[in-house]
Amino acid sequence: MRPKARALLPYLLVLAGACVLTWNSLHFGFTAPGDRPGPDTWPRAILALMIVACLARIGTVLWSRRDGGARAGGGGGDDQRVVGEPEAATTGRYPLLLVAGIGLTIAYVALLTTLGFYLDSVIYIGTLIRIGRYRRWPVIAAVAVGGAFVLMLVFMKVVYLSLPIGRPPFSAISLAMMTIMHIR
Repeated sequence: MRPKARALLPYLLVLAGACVLTWNSLHFGFTAPGDRPGPDTWPRAILALMIVACLARIGTVLWSRRDGGARAGGGGGDDQRVVGEPEAATTGRYPLLLVAGIGLTIAYVALLTTLGFYLDSVIYIGTLIRIGRYRRWPVIAAVAVGGAFVLMLVFMKVVYLSLPIGRPPFSAISLAMMTIMHIR
């Protein structure tokens, strides 16, 4: 199989699956009450984003100047890389960072009811970025605080999902954030 075809195959398969599922979601037998989103809204939104992401990636692979062959210097095996794959993805493997990320995710779930969604998410996002070897603390802090804020806003204001606020004294942070977002 040619390198570009091999690079395109997973995206074409996911695109086909997303199209089939989108077709199925158009035939849900449910009408949303009033102005609230129905059960078909979120699957369709996720599928639409999946389709857009696949099309963008397919376009990137098709218009890539690389033919997917070996990099400069020839050789095969480990020197091979998939078309459009970031250079950093081929430079090393970090199994301990993977284990740390898995452990962090388990700790995130375990501490969710104690710390509350907002504080736990800030810590999780910031620590995950740091585990991923990013070192600029102001950027890490901004992304963690902003990311947790956006997630809480979307889950509580758009999706109408009730999130854990945590136990005192941590619940005060969640309640303050809910007040800022005008969530009751």
